[in-house]
Amino acid sequence: MLLSLRHHLRGGLLERLLPGQHSKSSVRGFHQCSAARSSGFSQDRVLADGTFVPAGTVTLTDGSLGVPPGVKIRPPGSPPTPTKRTLEASEKETAAEEAGRPSVSVEQGLDLDSQPSTSGRAQARSSVPLTAPLTDPISSYQLQQLVDFMQSHRRIAVLTGAGCSTESNIPDYRGRNGAYSTGFKPMTHQQFTSSEHSRSRYWARSFAGWHEYCDVKPNPAHFALARLQSHGRISHLMTQNVDRLHQKAGARDVLELHGTTHEVICLQCQQITDRYEFQEILAEANPDAAAAVRQMKKRGIDHAGAAERMNKIGSDERGQASAKAGAAVRRPDGDVEWPVRRPDGDVELRDAGHGFYVPPCTACGGPLKPDVVFFGDGVPAWRSQRALEISGELCDAMLVVGSSMQVYSAYRLARACTKRDAPLAIVNVGTTRADNEASLKIECLVGEVLSRLAAEPAMLVPPG
Repeated sequence: MLLSLRHHLRGGLLERLLPGQHSKSSVRGFHQCSAARSSGFSQDRVLADGTFVPAGTVTLTDGSLGVPPGVKIRPPGSPPTPTKRTLEASEKETAAEEAGRPSVSVEQGLDLDSQPSTSGRAQARSSVPLTAPLTDPISSYQLQQLVDFMQSHRRIAVLTGAGCSTESNIPDYRGRNGAYSTGFKPMTHQQFTSSEHSRSRYWARSFAGWHEYCDVKPNPAHFALARLQSHGRISHLMTQNVDRLHQKAGARDVLELHGTTHEVICLQCQQITDRYEFQEILAEANPDAAAAVRQMKKRGIDHAGAAERMNKIGSDERGQASAKAGAAVRRPDGDVEWPVRRPDGDVELRDAGHGFYVPPCTACGGPLKPDVVFFGDGVPAWRSQRALEISGELCDAMLVVGSSMQVYSAYRLARACTKRDAPLAIVNVGTTRADNEASLKIECLVGEVLSRLAAEPAMLVPPG
């Protein structure tokens, strides 16, 4: 491996990546000052000349830097080389499952005639959200491996995680740009159920962020999976995500392991209320907050008046803060003021808590909660049993997309598959809990991988 890397580096790869940005001596200087071991750098570093060197880079015997597969050295702030996207779902109208929104076919979300470039980055930051990771494009060899995997099995179960939605600008929790990187700590099940104030604080933030969250559109990964399902290439689709983007892209019979933000459940009688309907109920009960959200939608929260009103959402009558925001806020242009979106759709608001009224259940008067599995809670038994049945009995193989499987509820599904010698393939940027059990691992942008897979002629017909 090191000999191969050294050969490419001497062939000018490093110079092409960083034209005019550094010399061999600067690389050696980085090696000396960092005191890194030959096994590789465990953290991102910056050279004296400002060059950004990602974690995983190794020092070769001649003092130069060896770049591992899927990682490239680049100057800080420099845009990656763009490649043509095979899917342009973000620019197309997409279907929604509620409120009579116009539908869209799976084919409309796919550009089957376009072929991505095989050189350069798999994304351009001008067109792909910052929530998506930086990766290299999938190689022809890797694509063929994935095609062979899909063709070798008739019943393939797919499990998707947060990495499947990062290209829709919904951050994950554990990624480099994830919610945890901002210091955000999600509300736990115990906090929500034990404190009325915590529930008010949660619903105030959810109310403010819902108008943006519910308008998020599926990305190429969602459309590609829906298309593979429509051609019989996927027998079961399970997701850890709560955003319902699979359904918006046209997928059917999706098992939502962790529930969905699109439904609200009563903690006492289990009655289900549509989230759009509940948003209207919250707006009627909190007219000041509703007015602030309308202004935010119209002008953006950077407007002084809207920002001031937004800051008062959830404050008591004297304006005293009851909770402190855990992260800064930003606008779409990268400046400040726009609320930070979380993986569950809420936003950070200053002083959220007091003064925001959450009406009780209309059937029994019990407290209402989004129908999602909070941290510290468990997956409902019926849902867990169905997922284990799929992974442990009904599928011939499993494809995991965009999940690190750090939570046991996801990892045990992969284990249920591999324990009976059913193959496991993983498409995910970064390590996963099941890497050692996978027969195929591809670390590339999931939208590109799946869209190219769905465009393969062999995937256009049901398995034989």
